[in-house]
Amino acid sequence: MIKKVLLFSFFISSLLSAQDIGIIEKGKMDKFEHSFALVTRGDKVLEVTKLGFILQTNDLVKTFRKSSLQIRLKDNTIIKIGKKTTLKIEKYLFDKKNGKNSKANFKIENGTFQIKTGKIADKAPKNFKIKTKFSTIGLRG
Repeated sequence: MIKKVLLFSFFISSLLSAQDIGIIEKGKMDKFEHSFALVTRGDKVLEVTKLGFILQTNDLVKTFRKSSLQIRLKDNTIIKIGKKTTLKIEKYLFDKKNGKNSKANFKIENGTFQIKTGKIADKAPKNFKIKTKFSTIGLRG
């Protein structure tokens, strides 16, 4: 009985930690690699060969020499990442009922990106964070 309870609690916790947060909706495939990107999820490396790939918190997304992506998250944040870019989705929680509980933490390790913020930045701007080693910023609107 204890084993069943432990197994069930492990299953539930893994479901809660691995929530779908968005999709890769557009992109340019690297024809040499036959792929849009590689996504590291835990100890697995997943090849993104089709649009519609579902992303989760803690995913590490790496584009190739000639590929780029557009990601749409649940709060309608749009992230465009360019060639040879590494994006880490450190934390993402979108609370539709109480937007102030929402959080988004991203890390760009290298490369280029554009972000059009969604509802999280509107409802809880201090909870929307992007880390970079070095960046140049341009603001519109």
